[in-house]
Amino acid sequence: MSAHPKRSVTVRRPDGTVAAPGQGRGLNGRKGLAALGALFTTAALLVIGQHPAAADPNVSSSSVKELNVDLSAKTKRSEGVGLGILYGITQDGLQPSDEYLAPLNINAFRSGGWYAGGWIKDKYTFGPGTQGNIDAVIAEAKRLQRPPRQKVEYQVLLSDVFGSTGGAPANTLWPCTDGDCSNWITFIDATVTKLQASGQKFTYEIWNEPDLSIFWRPGVNTEQYFQMWDSAYREIRRIAPAATIAGPSFAYTPERRPDEWQAFLAHVKAANTVPDEITNHDEGTVDDPVTVGKSLSDALDANGIAQRPLSANEYQPADRQTAGDTAWYNARLAQSNYANAMRGNWSCCVIPNLTGLLTKTPSGWAPNGNWWAMRTYADLTGTLVSTSEQVGSTAISASEDPAKKRAVALLGDIQGAYVGPMAVTFKGLSSTPWLVRDGLVHATVYRIPEQAPLYTRQAVFSQDVKVENNAITVPFDFKSQHDAYGVYLSWTEPQEISLDAPTAVHAGSTYTVPVTFTNGGGEIDRDVRTSLAAYNPDGEPAPGITITCADGHAPACPGVPKLASGQSTVVRYTMTTSADLPKGNYRFTAVATTKARGQDISVKNSVDALLHCEVGDVCEAEDGAMSGGACLATDHPGYTGSGFVACFTTRGPSVTQQIVAQDAGTYSLDLRYSAGPDGPAGTRSASVSVNGGDRHQISLPLTGSWNTWADATIPVQLAAGINTISVSYGSGDAGWFNLDHLVAAK
Repeated sequence: MSAHPKRSVTVRRPDGTVAAPGQGRGLNGRKGLAALGALFTTAALLVIGQHPAAADPNVSSSSVKELNVDLSAKTKRSEGVGLGILYGITQDGLQPSDEYLAPLNINAFRSGGWYAGGWIKDKYTFGPGTQGNIDAVIAEAKRLQRPPRQKVEYQVLLSDVFGSTGGAPANTLWPCTDGDCSNWITFIDATVTKLQASGQKFTYEIWNEPDLSIFWRPGVNTEQYFQMWDSAYREIRRIAPAATIAGPSFAYTPERRPDEWQAFLAHVKAANTVPDEITNHDEGTVDDPVTVGKSLSDALDANGIAQRPLSANEYQPADRQTAGDTAWYNARLAQSNYANAMRGNWSCCVIPNLTGLLTKTPSGWAPNGNWWAMRTYADLTGTLVSTSEQVGSTAISASEDPAKKRAVALLGDIQGAYVGPMAVTFKGLSSTPWLVRDGLVHATVYRIPEQAPLYTRQAVFSQDVKVENNAITVPFDFKSQHDAYGVYLSWTEPQEISLDAPTAVHAGSTYTVPVTFTNGGGEIDRDVRTSLAAYNPDGEPAPGITITCADGHAPACPGVPKLASGQSTVVRYTMTTSADLPKGNYRFTAVATTKARGQDISVKNSVDALLHCEVGDVCEAEDGAMSGGACLATDHPGYTGSGFVACFTTRGPSVTQQIVAQDAGTYSLDLRYSAGPDGPAGTRSASVSVNGGDRHQISLPLTGSWNTWADATIPVQLAAGINTISVSYGSGDAGWFNLDHLVAAK
């Protein structure tokens, strides 16, 4: 949830806890954990029995946690059940770039506009707000359903098009008030007709989270609710007889509120308005998709309703936005009976962060640990195989794919409770002879930390492992809380690329940038080619930067015809900046392509050259390192830069920036902030610390509105050179503010 409330409501989560008032669009706000941090160093190869050097003192393990995969026990085709998202794409459908979207193989998407206010804003007639939402839905669908992703299921949230985005005005005319459904039917007719005319394929979701009063004030399973549901169902069926109708999209699962599910299913069975697809949300403290999916099927059976596709069209709660949790949910979704699932969005809705899978950095959007967990899950292609499923709080799913000649396992821990040695045993290797060579299998373990940006995974284990008793055991250390891990059995893993690029660039300068590609697999790489490019924060090629081959070949460096296993090649590039190079942030990206065992392989890595703020500069908070739940937001006007930092509603969030001072001394630090009426009464406050020193509290008087910005100052001691300044909601602070920018002045 963010600290930029739009209304004052109390939201109770499925686990019974109370969310802070009025945050975002969904159950208890769409909170994107944008934990921006420095890129970590590649870990050394881990060996059997090695314990983590710096484990959490509260989390320990004295024995190896053992999991297993049986490659001979095939279960079902791998469908990438959890590879769906809720919002997270711009309303024009153009962002984010395919660089981040395509590798995820997204197969489901859920949106409904949200951007323009919809039918409610249009005073319950078709107007620009409704048209704006419809235009957004069509643009997004065209982007997502173009080749090769034609089969992406797009669930349209009709209630969002209507304008019910949470905290609706007190005078809202809810559909079928006093039994009059005429305006609601007019809305359905106009909206569905226009969407059908676009030629895109849509699944129509009638109402989002009607069991929460902020989205359906008249109350779920009331006479008015069923009038709304039945009239919409019949009108959609009349206009689009072949379209899929989805619902009820309850926030609470059948285990948590069985009576609500029973009442709904009994009614729709009797009224002949049963949705074609059953949708629900798995966003409680821990809603296990395996357990919830079974309870949904049992509820259908109990009501005499034929089984049909299940969709967890929001999963993963706001306080579990880590790589390890993402991997756990995907591992469990793979083992469930869901047809698809869409990751919840806690930084809703127009921000192109793919529901928090991307992090905003000064040099542009970048993947974080959540993205890499999803990316690894997308590699579970072919056929799913039997695993130990869940050992303690650690889940594992795996697949084997003879076409790609690999087997892949994904591991994640739901509680972040386990740190220590891990071993995954792969049995049944006689069923996958294409993995075995001279009695050996090449195994690679990738660590996926929580930190962001995360331009590549860490290969922490890469060895040829001897097959014994038709099995191999792959050992590694579960290094720290909230990690995810991917284990690949493949002779083409890992291929790694690195670059030694400058971390700052100046106009009229020349740099030599070595790009190193290493063949870490057991195959010969053929036709190895590398490239280097520079981009601005918009993701466009950076003007004023020219890159050529440093070894006398222009402009591109030649490829390497053949690279044996374990060998590396270093290609040097010359990077020249123009005399009028704009002062700003840049990203340098190296790409390598090769062919191994008939497969086309492409890997990339990046380095950011960041411009440090100086004394007197406006230093945008959103360009800093966000952690502890701080999130990027754009939904209140008047901010500078590309947005502001929000989600300061519970203790823990912080944002860190670096400011350069020419001389050591006392400076005045100005914070531009807003503090609206929601939250605790009276003056708000935050903590400021410099270079890791003591925290000092700064008062932030109320600004009267979240759209009104003010300034607060505090004296700080800066050293000569780079200073790290952190603003946080710490112990003893009142919090509940949004932060726009910082300025240090003498």
